[in-house]
Formats: sequence, structure tokens, C-alpha cells
Amino acid sequence: MTVYREFYIGKRTGTYADTLAAVGLTKMLRVLQGGDSSLVSVTEQSSRFGVKLAKPLELNEEGVSILQRDPLYYFIATKPGENAPEGIVPYDYVANKAIIDAYHEARKRKKGGEEQEELPNVSSKFYVYQKVHILQGISARNKLLEEIVFAKQEELAQAVIAKLEALANGKLPGEVATKFNPKVAAVQVFNPSVGKGVNRLKADGAARGPLPSSFIDWFEEWLRFIGSDIVLSGNSIGDDIKMNVVVPAKASYRHLNELEELKFSYVRTSRKADILAVFDLVLFLVGKADVPTDSEWGYRVHVGETPRDVFSAVQTAYFKSLGSAKPISNIASIGLPQWFKVQGEADIVRWETLIKEHRDVLFLLNEDFTEEAELLHLYRDFLSSDEWQSFLRFLGSYGCWCMKRREADKPARSFMKNHLEELFTLSQPRLPVVEIINNKGFQNIAKAIRQATVSEQYAKAKGRQIFEVKYGLFQEIKRKAKFREELLAVISDFINEFNYENARREEQLREAPGRRRKRVSMQDLQEFAELMDRFPNQKETEAIAMLLIAFASCKDDKGADTEDQEVELTYTNEEVEI
Repeated sequence: MTVYREFYIGKRTGTYADTLAAVGLTKMLRVLQGGDSSLVSVTEQSSRFGVKLAKPLELNEEGVSILQRDPLYYFIATKPGENAPEGIVPYDYVANKAIIDAYHEARKRKKGGEEQEELPNVSSKFYVYQKVHILQGISARNKLLEEIVFAKQEELAQAVIAKLEALANGKLPGEVATKFNPKVAAVQVFNPSVGKGVNRLKADGAARGPLPSSFIDWFEEWLRFIGSDIVLSGNSIGDDIKMNVVVPAKASYRHLNELEELKFSYVRTSRKADILAVFDLVLFLVGKADVPTDSEWGYRVHVGETPRDVFSAVQTAYFKSLGSAKPISNIASIGLPQWFKVQGEADIVRWETLIKEHRDVLFLLNEDFTEEAELLHLYRDFLSSDEWQSFLRFLGSYGCWCMKRREADKPARSFMKNHLEELFTLSQPRLPVVEIINNKGFQNIAKAIRQATVSEQYAKAKGRQIFEVKYGLFQEIKRKAKFREELLAVISDFINEFNYENARREEQLREAPGRRRKRVSMQDLQEFAELMDRFPNQKETEAIAMLLIAFASCKDDKGADTEDQEVELTYTNEEVEI
């Protein structure tokens, strides 16, 4: 009898369908090799996923017969009285929907002054199954499960072995003919590439249709159904639906099993949903594992790893509501950050601190407004690709936005100066960011800009304004960011005005006590000019400009000079409306 240690799932569709199949295969092999989660791992490769076993697996009919008794995913009962095959415990969609309805009614009564009764918790899977149901994916799952359970044991076992052997030899399971060969409908929620209108080989007619059924292999769909119960999640974006799938880079089944219970933050906008999903994953990875691990301190990210080394990305599919149908309109992938590696518990704390701060900052942005949507877009580009230029542009634009928000007496959140310095220093971006922020001239000019903008704006709000608030300075620096001479002229003009105001204030006070500001010296301006000479290309000049705005608009280590307006940030893992 042949034994196997590694199996492969090709990236054939370019969508999360391949990831679902790889995760489903990981769970299936984990069950077949005896159930030890740490002995099965899935690794993302350039053109495929590899699922590796620590111990060789012997494929035989007796061993795979367990899959008939438990096909490894739920039968979902969506109608009262709907029964699963004998021996299969169904997921009661109706009962969970009733809990949600009761919860909404209780909230209405609470708003009317009545006390809210305690209700049982709804299953964490309900909101995912609800979206799968809307996208018409439940019946295909249930039908295949019934086919598997009612199949002839010998035929099913032979078919499973043949399909797994194909995967072990790098072949497509659809290339292997089996006697057990149920027909499976192509469902876009599990395989976005089968969506209507996306699969015509050439424009040979006006009609649009799904992928031919001959392209769909029942075994691959089975794996996708298994994987969907582990890594598929989603958000309602108005009437639209966005589905998400976590992509393993190099993860054991233990990672996947624990991920199954992770509740992602719920928001109703697309860009923010992407970003918060990544943040939730990072916090999950740097959190303590609930079971013993190989790591000496018990974290899911081990020494020498970044979050992206465990989960590489979140793949998404956006289903646009057209009234009676929700066809797929966009497929994307958002990478996890790899800012710095974990070398000890201090790095775990750094990851948690930075991610929570960034989440708080971004949470107030409203994607319904163009400027704020663009900010989220820039940040998502940075998060996904570690494109530091996008992050610097985000920081510059965010500083401008904060100035306007505070002037309108609206809440805003700032980055901490020492946290930004720590992020840049640990990450070592290709741009010369660390050298720029360590330049003494840059530091003193950024501090002066801060005093003339954010600090004086705060003083004005407290009725203690003395100097003019330079409201347009951030915007002017941003406009001239790509042009070295023009940017230097803006900074020089600002320093002249800043020093003039300081001198006039000194003359007014003389020996009397009062608030003063330290002037910017010629040495500071000279060092800043030399810094710009060392980095003359347009990208580097823009980086200097954006960093000036960023460090002028952030809070210092003690939160001095300005205080953010307090606003309660609430993150929810539940959808409040159905």
C-alpha cells in the first residue's frame, strides 16, 4: 500500500476557491491521520498550496470510511422540519434566526424603556451561513452531503482514495474518473470564478451563463465546503455582500481550528471591513494560544516570524446587489503586514500596541465621504503591500484632515510620535525614513510646525491662543511635496514668520512670565536643506514633506501640546440588523 506525506492544491481560479479547497484538504487529512492538529500544516507556494503531514498517511478503504459518517461540514437546516441524513447533526439555522429576531425585538423594547431580557447567544457561524444562504449556496452543500452519506461505501472510499492520490501526485482531481461521481452545482459564493458572465472564452454571443458543469469536480467542491466552515466570513455592505477568506502562508491545522471561532469586527463599509479584518487577524496571531505550542511563550506567531508568515492575506469577493440577484463584481486580496519580526515578548506587545492604535485612528473615518474614503484606500494599499509611500501619503493627508476636523469641533485621533518612530525604525522601509526622522533639523522644524498648527489650535479651543494658527500650512506642504525648491521655499517662509512671531512675543514679554516658543535656528534650516540635497529625487522629497506633516500632527510621548477630543470607540463582532 502506497503512503503519502504531501498533497497539493493548485491555484487554478485565482480566487479564494483555491484557498477554501486547501483548508478543506488540511482538515480532511488531519482527520485521516488521527486528529493531531499540530502534525498537519498547509503552506502557500507560488502556484499551489502544499499540505504536509508529519507522519506518512496510508490510504485505504477502511481509513477513509470515517468521512462517510462525518463529511466534515454542517448540513444546514434552513426550513422548519428539515432533517439531515440519519446520524448527521444539522446546523439549526431556523433556531438561530429566531434568536436574532428576538434580540432585535428586545432592543426595540429597551429603547421604549423596558428591561431587556437575557437571550441565548447566537452561533458565531450564523452570519456567515446567512450570507451563504442569500447567495444561494446552502442547497449545493446539503445535496452533496446527502450524496456522500447515502453513497455505496466501497464506491465512495475508492473515489476518495483516487482523488487524494491525484492530489498527492500533483494532478487535478477532475482528471480522475470515479464510479461515485455526483453532480454538483457551481456556486459563486464558494467559487467566485463560476459567476455568471465571467467565464466566456470569447465574445461569441450576447447571452451570459455560469461555468459549464463539466469543469466542476465534486471532490474539490467537497473540500471547499469543508474549508468554508473554517475560514469563510463576510460583511453586509448596504445591500451588497463581501465575503472574506483567510489565506494560510504556513499554518498548522491548530491555527485554522482556532481561527474558526474568531469573530471579525463588523462594519458596513468595504475598505474599512478589509482593514479591520486584517487587524483582527494580526491581534489573533499575536494573542496567546489556548493550547500548548512549540513556542516557549505560547503565541501563535513564533520567534523569527511576522503575521504574514502565518497567514499571508485576506481574499475577498464582492457581490453587488442588483435587486433580484447579487452577481460578483470584484475579486481582491489584502495582505497582512510584515513590519517586523517577533523576536521576543516585547515585539508581541509592540504589534498589539501599534495595531490597536492604528485601528482607533482609522475607525472614525467615514467611507461615505470622498476624502475619508481616499484615506482608507491609501492605508489599505500600504497594509496590503507594505508600500511605504502610500503610508506616508496617508499620514500627510490624515494630518490635513485632522486639522479640519478639530477646527470644526469634531473628534479625531492622532498617532503617537514614539510609536511612529518605533514603526519606522523596526520596519526599515526602503525609503530613507529613519535617516530623515533622525535629522536634527527635520525634528526642530517639525516641532515648530506643530507648535504653529496643532498646538496653537488646541490653545485656541481652550481660550489661550497667543500666536496665529497656520491653518493652510499642512495643505501647502502637501501641494509642494514633489517639488524640492518649492517645498524648501514654503519651509523657509514659514520659519521666517515663525521666528518673527517669536521675537515679537519676546519683545512684548521682556522679563515677564508667559508662553514662549523656541526659534528655529539657521543651523536647523541648513541641516534640513542638506537632508533634502542627500535625497533629491521626487519620491524622497515627497517622503520628507509627508513626514513633516505626520510628525507635526501626531502626539508626543506624553500627549503634550494637544489633546484628542475624547470619543468612545466601540467595536462589534455582530451585525445589528438583518
